Amino acid sequence: MKVVHALLFSLATLSACFSQENETSSTLTRAEREVVSICQQMQSAFDDYYTQADNLKDAAARKKYLTEKDPSAEYVDQLKEFAQKHQGTHAGLMALRRLVLLGAGGGTRDNPRDLGKRFALTQLIDYERSPELPEIMRYLASGNTEPAVEGFLRDLIGSKTASDGNRVFARYMLARWQLDLVGAHEYWERRLKELDDGDKLRYSNEREYLQTSLSGGFSSQKLANMEREAISSLESLTKSSSNVRQPAVKAVDDKWLVIRVAPEKTQSMPLVTDLATGLLFEQKHLKLGRPAPDLEVSLVNGELWSLAQQRGRTVIIQFSFKGCGPCEEMYPDLKTLQEKFPDSLSILSIMADEEKSDTTEAVHSGKLTWNVCWDGYRGPIATKWAVNGFPTVYVVGPNGKIAGRGLRGEALKSKVAQLTKPLRK
Repeated sequence: MKVVHALLFSLATLSACFSQENETSSTLTRAEREVVSICQQMQSAFDDYYTQADNLKDAAARKKYLTEKDPSAEYVDQLKEFAQKHQGTHAGLMALRRLVLLGAGGGTRDNPRDLGKRFALTQLIDYERSPELPEIMRYLASGNTEPAVEGFLRDLIGSKTASDGNRVFARYMLARWQLDLVGAHEYWERRLKELDDGDKLRYSNEREYLQTSLSGGFSSQKLANMEREAISSLESLTKSSSNVRQPAVKAVDDKWLVIRVAPEKTQSMPLVTDLATGLLFEQKHLKLGRPAPDLEVSLVNGELWSLAQQRGRTVIIQFSFKGCGPCEEMYPDLKTLQEKFPDSLSILSIMADEEKSDTTEAVHSGKLTWNVCWDGYRGPIATKWAVNGFPTVYVVGPNGKIAGRGLRGEALKSKVAQLTKPLRK
């Protein structure tokens, strides 16, 4: 249950992991302090909720408790009421941001968090000129499939009064949302087949979740149309002369519950045209079964590392950064795999730390004992490989083809063992 709890709030604090710029809480308006208070009360309620659930050892009792005592509905209603009361203000936008982030957590379809996200999508168009809107749009593709995302993004793209930057970013996000849906359907179908072929469940209700996701998704024809439109839109974006960048944000309070755009830092963020190029690169080179693209990097120890030189070995490529909890949770498993397959496995961590010293310190301290490259904050490799979240993980087989994406824990160990088994004879 702690994993689910972390999922609900990790997206909300993701930006904090990438920026050192904070304003003092004294700059909060009265309304902003009020939305901060609601969010803090909500987080405390979730802390208690999951702690109590973890203390219940009986599975049936725990499931009953989680169903009956979920505080989501209460706080979603509070945030909706606040957003309506403060419509058109920055505080109102922050309430809608929280609803979107809560909806990014997934769970049972049409749960209160889903309904809160759906409500937010009806209100966000009122902020079509807000410079913080792209930061919120980034999370619309996360969580359960929500058709209303498409409507909101199309309305924003077609608006004559929205800011140019928001319209351009909405074009990119619509394409990303469409391609994410196509990829999700491919994964659901592939994973169900693996389970039918005898693979073990990764969690107790995995099959039920996959079947429900497929039944609530889109038709094959709709998905094919989405994919064609997304590719065409991205190609158009890459050829445009737009100088719009993904905005950087800074915290106004210490919990990142209220944010504002950081104009200076935005100048070092990727151009939307580069983000579009990365998505096209991902579609062409980074799908399962495709030959992995060449990758040559300078390691922090000064050596050169290239994917081409690893042919015949299994390769794990992990995009990570200091302070990323899920990334660092992988390190013990990576170390175990490194020790188990010293000759037939190569591991590369591409670090997105803002300061190179954070990466080198992790290597010198012994936290990272494999190949490590520093890419920097929103660096060129992560942008080219369309990295939208951390950790992003690829497994390349001994034959040089992409054999796994997004694998962690037992799934990663199993895939590596499967791929490296022939090399251990």
